[in-house]
Parts: sequence; structure tokens; C-alpha cells
Amino acid sequence: MSKISIIHKFKLVIISCGFIFAATACTILGGSAREATPTPAPTSSIPNMQVIPSQACRVAQQGMIRVESPQGDLISWSPIADTVAYVASTRGSSWNVGELNMLSSPNFNSPLRLATQVAGELTWSPNGSTIGYLGLRRSDNLYTIGLAYPDGRTSTDLFPGEAARSDDYSSQKSILEWMDTDRLRVLVSCGINCLQTLDINALTGLSTTIGDPIERYWDMWAAHTYHPDNIPPAYAKLTGQLNWSWDEHNIAYIDENGNAWLINVDGGTLYPLDIGRYGTATETDWSFDNQYLAVQVDQNLLIFSFKCP
Repeated sequence: MSKISIIHKFKLVIISCGFIFAATACTILGGSAREATPTPAPTSSIPNMQVIPSQACRVAQQGMIRVESPQGDLISWSPIADTVAYVASTRGSSWNVGELNMLSSPNFNSPLRLATQVAGELTWSPNGSTIGYLGLRRSDNLYTIGLAYPDGRTSTDLFPGEAARSDDYSSQKSILEWMDTDRLRVLVSCGINCLQTLDINALTGLSTTIGDPIERYWDMWAAHTYHPDNIPPAYAKLTGQLNWSWDEHNIAYIDENGNAWLINVDGGTLYPLDIGRYGTATETDWSFDNQYLAVQVDQNLLIFSFKCP
């Protein structure tokens, strides 16, 4: 066989391998496959902190809505149980408005639907009997505040019909906090750049005006995070979202690139959470007993446990 013929066949083998390289590994002699290169872990930008192997395991994944701008807490754990509420997408639509679903340990695999037309601002009452939420009614395109009940009772609209029209626009609303088990404090829009505080009795639906109107503030619909009163200097200036566990031993950290980390405060170590190679985390929430962490990653709810097999 001539040298030209040998070289020609050699080139054909290289070209053939090049075309199928994305699907399978290829060698010139024999064409045997090689193992895929492992996905590299994200690199931490936190100085003087050791990156260690992950100590968390993913135990559940469910679909969520997508939002164009913040809409408050889209995931929220019960204050008394390992039960998490989240805003799931609806059939045929995954943008901005969805269904309020609930999952419970240990399997987190059977979503229970509690309410529809839910936009966010999930807030549990102190005794875990009620979940307040921001609703956006499809029928009139008005924001409202709803109450959902984990025991299966029908959800309640606190601003039914025209009661939701607090201004000439979309009548935006926000949940501030539960004052006690039966009283919810909210903000309602009262015009351009105007917000009014109301106390609402969750049992009767009656409301009381609190104070004078205020100007709307930029983080009105920001997701809530927990921070201790005294934050160590090492964490005070980190760029990104830090959410401390309730016992203050760990921090769920979303860095400026959307990577999710778990920082161990006592040991001075951290490790990446498995959110997928191209995932972008936007919100975290700790269970009341610090045993689980829920993370919103793009259109998914991921639940991590710290008791891995």
C-alpha cells in the first residue's frame, strides 16, 4: 500500500472520530470508548476557607415557576415540621403565577396542592396552621392576599372581587409578617409609589389601617433570609446571598455567579451543593430543625439532606 493511501485512510479515521466525539470517545486504533470527564466543582472566592467534599445529598426535585423579577419567598418551610411549601408551575404555563404545593419528609415525593393563582410571598403562621401568599387573579389581573391550609381546607381570598382594587393599576400587595396565629400584617398599594400597612384578622377577614402611607421600597418583594445579630467580619462583606441556619452553625451561600455553597461556620470550611452543571440558584430556605435545605435552581425546587447514606 502506498504512503499516500495510508495517509488518506489515517485522515478519514480522524475525521470520523471528530464527528462522533460529542456522543462517544474514539481512538484511532480500535475505536474504544473512554469515560466522560467529571464536571469540575465551582471554585470558591472566599479567602482563608477550605473547600471540602460535599456533605449534603439531594433527596428531592420538583418543578417550580419562573419569575421575571422578585416575588418574595417562593419556597418556605413550616415552623413546626419538615414540610415545605413552594410555588409550582401550572399545566401549560410556568411564568410568574402557579400553584401552591406542599411536600413532607422523609420522601418529599407526593406534592399536595393547596391553592391556585399563587405568585409568591409564602409566609407560615407561627403555629403552622396557615400559609399566607401573594395571589394574582387571572380574572381581573389584580393582586390579592390568600390563605391556604395544610389540613386541606379550601383556600381563602382576603381581598375578594373589587376589594383587591386599592389603586388604579395592578393593586400590588406584600406580606410583612404574622403578628400572631390569627393576625397578618400586609402592605397594599395606595397609588403611585404609595403603600399602606394593614392588619388583617385571618378568621374574620376584617382589616385595620396601621400608620400613615409610606413610599414603596426597592426590596418589597425580596426573598427573606436569616442573619444573626452579630455577623463575623469574614462573612459581612461577601458578595451574594447568605442565609444562616436557625442554629447559626451553617450558612447557605449563593455567590455572585449563582453557585450554591454550604459554609460550616464552626469549622471554617465550605463545599458546593449539587445544583447541576449549568444551574443558577436564586433562593434558599432552611427547615425549622436545620436538617433540610431547600434551594430554588432555575425552574426547580431541590431539597438537600445532611444525613446522607
